[in-house]
Amino acid sequence: MEYRHIKVEAMTPVVGAMVSEVDLGKLTSDDVFAEISDALWQYHVLFFRDQVLPPEAQSRLGNLFGEVTPHEFMRPLDGHPDVHITDHEGDGPSGNAHWHTDVTYRKRPNLVTILQPIELPKLGGDTLWCSTGAAFDALPAPMKTMLLGLSAEHDMPFHMRRLWSGQRGADGGPDAANEAEFKQIRDNPIVVHPAVINHPVTGRLTLFVNSNWTKKFVDMDLDMSDHLLAALFDWVKRPDFQVRFQWEMGSVGIFDNFATQHYAVIDYAPAYRAMQRVIAGSAEPALDLSTVAEGLRPPDWASVRQAAE
Repeated sequence: MEYRHIKVEAMTPVVGAMVSEVDLGKLTSDDVFAEISDALWQYHVLFFRDQVLPPEAQSRLGNLFGEVTPHEFMRPLDGHPDVHITDHEGDGPSGNAHWHTDVTYRKRPNLVTILQPIELPKLGGDTLWCSTGAAFDALPAPMKTMLLGLSAEHDMPFHMRRLWSGQRGADGGPDAANEAEFKQIRDNPIVVHPAVINHPVTGRLTLFVNSNWTKKFVDMDLDMSDHLLAALFDWVKRPDFQVRFQWEMGSVGIFDNFATQHYAVIDYAPAYRAMQRVIAGSAEPALDLSTVAEGLRPPDWASVRQAAE
């Protein structure tokens, strides 16, 4: 696409673009937003420099992509319940120190995340993104076919128990101050999503399992599931699928949560890093096998069983 209102420069062949000549805090033009949206679906994550984006403007920008929603357990910004803070001291465990897609434990995960720093270490604290569409495209055909026939459980408490075990004592349980948080997490049931989905906007096939929230494949032996998930979690870490961004104050990142995974680098101990985030829009992950090339479609096991009987 030719952009008339913004400047877009690709950062890698598969993911990431730098966007300039736009003021996100004063975005009012439908034409400009349409070009930003188009670039987002094409490049999956967009980066902007020298922006002034107060919380209300960040929330307003998010609402252009769909309804902005609060996070289940991240701390909201005072006076702005839909804007939340993700921060870290630089040592000790972090819930973001895994490649992941945001909130896939929801039946309808958020579509877009808008992220900006509010305090940065002098060095370090970069974020990496990978294209899960590129990761799927690069898999061998037999692996694609197998994954196209699988679904997986996504489980918030599964990840949070692992996180607690590293920061709240040997039993992994919450302290009294976090009882409300624990109830919120406990009340989120397991959801099941296809292991490969069609992107809700572009239709592109994309891998949809991640090391934060995906617990196991449905109807698969647990050991086999663990080994297959581990292989896929390693696969998305390949540099071929990645872009890395060095934050500065005034930087903004907008990323497509259905086309990427991301990883926050914890390399700045004992310094502090804090980011301000909104999550916007939502869609139910789905796979339409009619969009898959015939040679890649998994067998229809119901028909196979019926024929055998």
